[in-house]
Amino acid sequence: MATANVTSVGALLPRDLLDRINSTDLTLTGLDPTAYGLVPGERVRDAVTRSWNRLIGVWGSFRHAESRLTDSDLTATSLTRTRWLRPLFEELGFFDLPLVHSLAVGGKDYAVSHQWDTSVPVHLLGCRVPVDRRTSGVQGAAKVSPHSLVQEFLNRSDNHLWGIVSNGLVLRVLRDNASLTRAAYCEFDLQGIFDGQAYSDFVLLWLLCHRTRFEGDPPEKCILEQWSVEAAADGTRALDRLREGVEKAVVSLGEGFLIHRGNSALRERLGSGDLTDVDYLRQLLRLVYRLIFLLVAESRDLLLAPGTDGTARRRYQRFYSVDRLRKLASVRRGTSHEDLWQSLLVTMSALDADHRGIPALGLKPLGSFLWSPNSLPDLGVASIENRHLLAAIRSLSLVRDVEARAVRQVDYRNLGTRELGSVYESLLELHPSVNVDARTFELVSAAGAERKLTGSYYTPESLIERLLDEALDPILDEAEYSSNPEQALLDLRVLDPACGSGHFLISAAHRIAGRLATVRVGGIEPTPADLRTAVRDVIGRCVYGIDINPMAVELCKVSLWLEANDNGRPLGFLDHHIVCGNSLLGTTPELLADGIPQKAFKKLTGDDPKWLAHLRKTNLQERKHRNQQMLDLDWTHDTYLDDLANRMADINSAEDTTTTDIAAKACRYNELQQSSAYARAKLAADAWCAAFVTCKTPDHPPITDSTIRVITEGHHLPVDTRDQIVSLADEYQFLHPHIAFPDIHTDGGFDAVVGNPPWGRIKLQEKKWFAHRSPEIANAPNKAARERLIEQLKIEDPRLYQGFRAAKHQAERTSALIRNSGRYPLSAKGDINTYQIFADLMRTAGRRAGMIVPSGIASDNQTKEFFNHLVQTRSLVSLYDFENRKKLFPIDSRYKFCLLTVGQEPTARARFVFFAHEAADIDDPEKNFSLTRDDLMLFNPNTRTAPTFRTRKDAQITTGIYRRVPVLIREGVPDGNPWDVTLS
Repeated sequence: MATANVTSVGALLPRDLLDRINSTDLTLTGLDPTAYGLVPGERVRDAVTRSWNRLIGVWGSFRHAESRLTDSDLTATSLTRTRWLRPLFEELGFFDLPLVHSLAVGGKDYAVSHQWDTSVPVHLLGCRVPVDRRTSGVQGAAKVSPHSLVQEFLNRSDNHLWGIVSNGLVLRVLRDNASLTRAAYCEFDLQGIFDGQAYSDFVLLWLLCHRTRFEGDPPEKCILEQWSVEAAADGTRALDRLREGVEKAVVSLGEGFLIHRGNSALRERLGSGDLTDVDYLRQLLRLVYRLIFLLVAESRDLLLAPGTDGTARRRYQRFYSVDRLRKLASVRRGTSHEDLWQSLLVTMSALDADHRGIPALGLKPLGSFLWSPNSLPDLGVASIENRHLLAAIRSLSLVRDVEARAVRQVDYRNLGTRELGSVYESLLELHPSVNVDARTFELVSAAGAERKLTGSYYTPESLIERLLDEALDPILDEAEYSSNPEQALLDLRVLDPACGSGHFLISAAHRIAGRLATVRVGGIEPTPADLRTAVRDVIGRCVYGIDINPMAVELCKVSLWLEANDNGRPLGFLDHHIVCGNSLLGTTPELLADGIPQKAFKKLTGDDPKWLAHLRKTNLQERKHRNQQMLDLDWTHDTYLDDLANRMADINSAEDTTTTDIAAKACRYNELQQSSAYARAKLAADAWCAAFVTCKTPDHPPITDSTIRVITEGHHLPVDTRDQIVSLADEYQFLHPHIAFPDIHTDGGFDAVVGNPPWGRIKLQEKKWFAHRSPEIANAPNKAARERLIEQLKIEDPRLYQGFRAAKHQAERTSALIRNSGRYPLSAKGDINTYQIFADLMRTAGRRAGMIVPSGIASDNQTKEFFNHLVQTRSLVSLYDFENRKKLFPIDSRYKFCLLTVGQEPTARARFVFFAHEAADIDDPEKNFSLTRDDLMLFNPNTRTAPTFRTRKDAQITTGIYRRVPVLIREGVPDGNPWDVTLS
């Protein structure tokens, strides 16, 4: 039910839900006559019709009286309330709606006009008072817009959940929005409904806004809340169907371009290997990113330039929009012509930074790599038939609701970019299979696809928000109460070291932007326009991300651009903030200054023992005599870092209001990366890491401590050594934070580090690696059988065997770098899992860190030193442990994970919850409790792991007992380490 008279903003009451309500879908709770307070035998539609017949006459009378008002009646409040809103609300069941003048919460008065049943604020104004703007001198609109007034009241009050605001011309239904990241409401255009005789829209208004929808004790039990919760659950299920649709769209496009008779150049490049299957998939994904961006921007009316006249707007919508393609796809299969692709190319090319735009269509350049011809070098000059393009659009825009046996249109206006990101993250783990001769294209599950299922797979919003409560809000409070809160908020820097599609960064950006917008408007509830501007500013300055997958990096930028898109303004420059690399594999200035350690020369598979001994001895001698060598006194680590930091700060502060500004920032960033200071610094850091992973044989150039000195002092480095370092840096994707983000390093690090990093063993898992390469090997009955099958590959499939050996080789050397580098002394223990290393990395990277990791971080033997350190330094802020009983993640229901927050400033008491099933359990007073460092030191003195208590009472009783029991320091323990105690 798409109508101009009913608008759903945010995912509060999405269009699918409105369709079900309007069609009286009895699978929804509360649509039967008795739920509306009707007598037995009375039909809902009869009651709606009676209300409609009465209100049509009332509306006509009101409009006539309103037309006779003089200019001196600036608000028309009395007329609107008595002649129109009172009868309207009577028909909606609100008889004798009490006038209250104001409501108070937290010592502050809110000039809300009415309230129903002590829990539903109803703010009614005159028809000359806009709901979205302040109106000087008007009670309930003077200091803040009526919408913002009601929204702020709902956000601050614990006793009010839903509310209404209306000026007689529009009516909005609002909900407590404090936990959400953008505006969310449902609006009815009363003027459009009654002037246009739109009865079906009035039916929805009556069904949705009837008094009985708001009544509940507590308010959380009201029908509206039940509907909203069900809609959220439906949205989660719809994601699964949308994932299938996106995969089908990629396949349709992949096959369509292969099949087209005019694409011989594309097929030749694929056949020769000049264009790899993976690069072909990347271009297809970028095309899908473009289509999604256009669908979202068009549905939110944020694509065309402000001030675009009606003629240009209609011309774009009728001939060049993706919405036009969506409508065609819903009714046509498509032909073998290619005119639709050609019109789409016109739209996409107009958004490129080097294009002047097309004023006749309302299109202005947006810039960024997304719209650059370089992002689609092969597809941009190829063609595709209408039937394949429409098939892709159909898969993107329509999903089949199996339960309802209906096809539903995807609501891109309200589908958040976090949800979109989760859809595309699943694609990042798929492997393309291209057969040029047969002209077929398929997607199959790639090795390691479990990463998304166990680590960074779509994180429920409730968990993200609770983590940000702990990890980000205290920093925002500090900034907001500083002497210059606006600047302090804009100066905040937040990192996700495994950002994926940017779920955490988007939530963090909205949270910072909410504070920023509030500060800018003087502490009142900001308007949607205020928030949109603040979000753009924050995304351009405050958020940083790293991911090992280059397409995830591109996706993250697309997600951020969608959030920051603001009425035709160009997309901001993000290449210096969202970068590709392995966050776990890198070095620091301190480690570099200390030289290559002897542990870099431990024997690994394939190393020559004699050559290794020679390198070990050579490195030791070079370390001993390092200070006797001639140094380049003009070049030091501090010097190059200061230079890089200053140049990066200049890029950050440069203007980005036009595509020319953004192109200039991109040029300056490219110049920085090409500078001698950057090149020397990166090569030195890469060489340090390469020393751990390079093969130690006479056939490979030696990398020892003197190699670092040669690079840093600017002396000649042998070409083969340089090539080896560069090759290994590309293979292992070394990422050095002080070089990637030099300005952050010189400022002391990030303010907050947040995320849900991957959970997985670094040691190569043979079953996973062979999952799509050789299912027979992956499904072998046992390890011995699998090893026999792998050995047979030497003869049967040497190429696959060599690929396996190379992957195993890389995993072993990655583990060696992590284990022996000295960068992770607390966590590089046992059979290393990536989550424990990420936890250690995040702990040191920022003032405060919040992460979602397995609960083993606090209970496993191999992480006990890490957890002990958190306790001893009082770095532990909170640990909220969950059992996956309610399938918050699509893994085993018995799996345990936790929200872990740590800080660099000592915390007096750490907060705990164990055995939670959902985020709301964290607030259960029976479950949550806090412990001091001294309390924690009483428990598990030998294992040094966290105690677990199901209830606060259990924790209090046990703590009391342990405090009364004397402890004896174990003999021989240096310094009387309080963990090493035994109970007497």
